[in-house]
Amino acid sequence: MYLHILLFMYVLGITDVGMVKLGEGLQCLQTLDVSHCKKLSDKGLKVIASGCQKLRQLHIAGCRLITDNLLHAVSKNCLNLEELGAAGCNSITDAGISALADGCHKMKSLDISKCNKVGDPGICKIAEVSSSSLLSLKLLDCSKVGNKSIYSLAKFCCNLETLIIGGCRDISDDSIEALALACCSSLRILRMDWCLKITDASLRSLLCNCKLLAAIDVGCCDQITDAAFQGMEANLFRSELRVLKINNCVDLTVVGVSSVIESCKALEYLDVRSCPQVTRQSCEEAGLQLPGGCKVNFEGSLSESDPSVDRFF
Repeated sequence: MYLHILLFMYVLGITDVGMVKLGEGLQCLQTLDVSHCKKLSDKGLKVIASGCQKLRQLHIAGCRLITDNLLHAVSKNCLNLEELGAAGCNSITDAGISALADGCHKMKSLDISKCNKVGDPGICKIAEVSSSSLLSLKLLDCSKVGNKSIYSLAKFCCNLETLIIGGCRDISDDSIEALALACCSSLRILRMDWCLKITDASLRSLLCNCKLLAAIDVGCCDQITDAAFQGMEANLFRSELRVLKINNCVDLTVVGVSSVIESCKALEYLDVRSCPQVTRQSCEEAGLQLPGGCKVNFEGSLSESDPSVDRFF
């Protein structure tokens, strides 16, 4: 059969038996999405990997029975793979990611969020091998990922556009500043909420160097203060930033927000929830003039999401 795209997301009844049949008959398959098909394991998807060697996109998010064994099979057979979505496949380890890197040298997008057994060894390997092809890397809540990974991305991945490292609590300023310099012409989206070692130095470096930066999340980085934005307007700094999430930054005041507003004329969304010194009333009293059409989120639970913003992260 000449089927190129197959989407089975959340089809809970699909099993390895079905995957084996598909793998034997769909040699032209390029895209397979079986995200959250919870009965699938390595057994069925390894047949897909061996039988569908033209595969370019594979999405297996939430398939918790998947292990490193599948990534070994993908590495040997799917040499043109460009996109892997494996968020929540928490049996995957550094060994699996390293194996993937051995064979798949064209990776453009890798999402292994919540794969908490993956750390610096796997990420450093994928960064070195994928180098200029890697555009998007999502590592949300990968607690073993630290500065070594970020330094490796800065060294090899000069075209990186999207980086999600929220919850990677060992990452600190020096590596982020290196990334800001290395990816200054490419980085557009950066999520690093709950990176508790991040300070004003990181945010200033990102805002000043990454001219294409459109969305950044530093929520719950409680060392962020007004100093991150200080002097931006005086230096005639202009940013293309559209989304800024600085919720739960307790030392932020209307002074910092004023600098943001003055310098980020393209701003569409500003999240200042749980910033006790930045309230609707304090902003009105300071006479802050928001860019036309900019939504400011002052209130609500931090667990509440906004679909218009979530698309960035």
